[in-house]
Amino acid sequence: MAYLLKRSNFHSMLIQRVHYSIKKHLARNTALEFMWRQHWDSDGSTDIYTHMMPFYSYDVPHTCGPEPAVCCQFDFRRLPGSPYRCPWHIDPKPITSQNVAERTRTILDQWKKKASLYKTNVVLVPLGDDFRYQGPEEFNLQFDNYEKIFRHLAETPELGAEGSFGTLSDYFSAVYADTATQPGHAPPPFPSLSGDFFSYADRDDHYWSGYYTSRPFQKNLDRVLEHNLR
Repeated sequence: MAYLLKRSNFHSMLIQRVHYSIKKHLARNTALEFMWRQHWDSDGSTDIYTHMMPFYSYDVPHTCGPEPAVCCQFDFRRLPGSPYRCPWHIDPKPITSQNVAERTRTILDQWKKKASLYKTNVVLVPLGDDFRYQGPEEFNLQFDNYEKIFRHLAETPELGAEGSFGTLSDYFSAVYADTATQPGHAPPPFPSLSGDFFSYADRDDHYWSGYYTSRPFQKNLDRVLEHNLR
């Protein structure tokens, strides 16, 4: 996939589903961002800048920092009254003028802990999950509450941070700017890495190797059906 994306003129990519032991090893060595290189490549022409997400999943509880019980408090789709709740039994709170300072410091602590696993001053905090933003209600909840946090950061320079909404492309552009590197070139602090990340296990040796090989008849039937539907 890395090779195909590079040859398709992509210069950056993000991956998530990697064995948890590999993630821990790379995190300890602040190597979760690297130039992914093909085995046969001797000059780096196939390198693509790759960001590996560090935690268990890509949902909000596992993207703002290392403590999901804290991060879940900032998934505003789960506010009291919603059918979606935090499994750690600590509900999110709407951001108000009375609690914005405390709430900002709480999430900023998570952002800083996550940032310590990377080499730049830019931290990526995805805000979503499967089957999210299916209507304007969630968008408004997330936007309005995070906008108050970002505004408080901007008005409190002693916190030493700023936040903004953005796309994955915006994140990569910020990393290239932070490292004074042109897109498509290797930022100086990033190592190169060759190989793949199979087989995947998300936790406790729960391997996903059967994801593609189990029930072969059904999966072949799916492909035939999809072909005919096209």
